[in-house]
Order: sequence, then structure tokens, then C-alpha cells
Amino acid sequence: MKNYYKIFILIVSAALFSLNAAYSQDDFREKLQEIKLEKLTKKLELDETTKAVFTEKYKAFAVEMRELNKKRASAYKKMTENIESTSGLDSIVNSLLEYEQQINDKRESFVADMKTILTAQQIAKMIIFERKFNNEIKKLLKQYQKNNNKEKPFKE
Repeated sequence: MKNYYKIFILIVSAALFSLNAAYSQDDFREKLQEIKLEKLTKKLELDETTKAVFTEKYKAFAVEMRELNKKRASAYKKMTENIESTSGLDSIVNSLLEYEQQINDKRESFVADMKTILTAQQIAKMIIFERKFNNEIKKLLKQYQKNNNKEKPFKE
């Protein structure tokens, strides 16, 4: 089963990367999220009603997390750029820590919300699936970068 999962991810990623020129960054993320949600809902064995509710909540959570991650990355970049001058580092560090706290709070809130529609086992499966899926995508992006000697194909 593990090999099937890896082969599927590889095939999907290869297809998505080959369409690199045709898709914008947002189109790529949207397509990847659709694939991720389809695989995840199958893994969780959700009925149609629960799947619809889960998908809606998951998409809203993903948008919020993406925004918080962008803010955190921006704060990290500012911190890196200002490390030598030391100007404003206190406020930048505080901002970074605040974004990390917001990300953690949002995750906890999402899991608490999921407890209303998913079992503990399904929540655990979701967490494990997300970690594995995201790690596979990161590996594939690194592989793509290495093979093509390019910058990241999709900027963050």
C-alpha cells in the first residue's frame, strides 16, 4: 500500500509539473489541494454528507493557514535581512512568535472542530496523512529542483 501511495504521488506530481507552464501558482495549489482532499476523504472513509462538511471546513482552514504561513515567512525574511543592523529585531521576533502561536491556535481549533464530525481514529489518520503527503510533496519538489537545476518551480 505504501508503494502504491508513493507511485500515485509521483505520477500526479509528474503530471502537475509537466503542466508547469500552463498553471499559475494558485492553480497548482488548488489542483494539489483537490488531489489531497480526494485521497484524504477516501482514507477517512467519509460518507457524502460528512465529506461535504469536512471539505468545506478543511478548505477554509487551509486558506487561513496559508495566510498565516505567508506572514510568518515574511517576518522570518525581515528578521534575516535585519540581523546585522539589529534595528527593530525585538518587534520582528515578537511578530514571528505571534504568528507561530496563531498557527498553533488555529490547528488546535481545527482539530477541536473536527471532533464534531470525525472520530478520534479519523483525526489521527488525518494528521498522519497530512504529514506524509506534505513530506512527499516536499521531496518531489526538491527532486524537481535538483533534476532541473532551477529555482523552486512555484514561489511561496
